[in-house]
Amino acid sequence: MSLMPWRPLRELSKDMLELFEHNPLQYLDLRPPRVDVYQTEEEVIITAEIPGVDKKDLDVYVDESTVKLAGQFRQSDEFRDEHVYRSERRYGSFSRSIPLPTEVKSDKAKAEYKDGVLSITIPKKEPGRLNGRRIQIQ
Repeated sequence: MSLMPWRPLRELSKDMLELFEHNPLQYLDLRPPRVDVYQTEEEVIITAEIPGVDKKDLDVYVDESTVKLAGQFRQSDEFRDEHVYRSERRYGSFSRSIPLPTEVKSDKAKAEYKDGVLSITIPKKEPGRLNGRRIQIQ
């Protein structure tokens, strides 16, 4: 009778690979929209990927140090459980607060939503007065 070496880490590694390969939650994406934040000499610019959301379902709030994004991914009226063959898209509400690298003039902020990308441009300001406001999306 020959002895076989016991390799518990090899077995664990194999089990973990199997678990991730067959994970039923792999298509569930609970992350908020991805954003880029950068600045020029005069302004801070934020771009967010939010494909599949209607402009009326987006809400943007800007104050002197933060931008808050909120919205909702909606299902079409034609989407019924009895007709579904596969469903990988996410639906429901999202929100995200984005800290800004410098104080901004929130009353001069502008937002545009085109081809699933939200662009927010906010002029920088000198440190001092606090103010915030809701902005309209173009």
